Amino acid sequence: MKPERLDALFDAWSESRLTPAEATELSAHLRADPEARARFREAAAFHGHLHAALDGLNLDQATAPAKTLDFPQRSRALGFVAMLLGVALTVASFGWALASRSDRTVSRSLDIQDGGFDGVAGKITAGFPASAFTWGGDPSEVVRAGDHPTALRFLEAAGEQTIPNSPRQACDVFQIVDLRSVRDQLLTSGEAFVELSVSLRDDRPAGSETIRFISKVYVFEGSPADIIGHWPPIADQTLGSGAQFHVSRGGTDGSWRPLSTRCVVPPTAGFLVVQLGVGSAGAPGSASPQLGRQFADDVRLTLRTRPSKAELASR
Repeated sequence: MKPERLDALFDAWSESRLTPAEATELSAHLRADPEARARFREAAAFHGHLHAALDGLNLDQATAPAKTLDFPQRSRALGFVAMLLGVALTVASFGWALASRSDRTVSRSLDIQDGGFDGVAGKITAGFPASAFTWGGDPSEVVRAGDHPTALRFLEAAGEQTIPNSPRQACDVFQIVDLRSVRDQLLTSGEAFVELSVSLRDDRPAGSETIRFISKVYVFEGSPADIIGHWPPIADQTLGSGAQFHVSRGGTDGSWRPLSTRCVVPPTAGFLVVQLGVGSAGAPGSASPQLGRQFADDVRLTLRTRPSKAELASR
């Protein structure tokens, strides 16, 4: 692809006027050209953070008029926008809070294999998954839990397989989710995020030792094959992540507790990693309490997008 054409596609994307055909063209080029991916990633980071920050500013000003934020001036170089590193992620979260409530937000279910654990008999495959759309992780199994005929039971905390002598801090289970089916949708939408929902249960009596459930989503560029055998990732390998926690001491009378996690998905995202776990609620490195009466079920993944300016104008 000629540099002039690439710059034109960058500009079309940045101004929310990329057509589906142009999105397909740009997507194919990004998959084939690492340098183009790096440049687009910078542009995506700038626009994703800036749009979210502006929404956040509107919310902030509506609730606390005395508080204001300043944004650096936009600059251009080589036909694309440089990444703005100074925008805080906490501000971005306000923008996504607004996005989730907007009547313009479009929602669709993302493929996640066997979110109800109906297709797994017995123990979950040990270790980080060797392919997309399969469950794998620390010692855990599928059993009946209360009124749920099948649910994931966390059995035992384990250390990281690739880190010798790492502490047995939590029992974690993972699934890799390929985003190829929604790549063009990510490129043509104005903003996008995923929401991971799960139901959790702690069957211990009240006053038991404190534990912490975790629900987390990681976003990566590239192909799912890139992460297999390389878990956990280092910080600069991820495009972003989102996490929510629930601390429990038991005594919930066998009730299921919902937990939702959200994470921004940039246009260059290639796949996600979903992580569910339970373990120590103490300082990093603290050993997990005994497990075996903690459960998870009804895992769902939803992609929420806001239309681009071009789509809104056509309505």
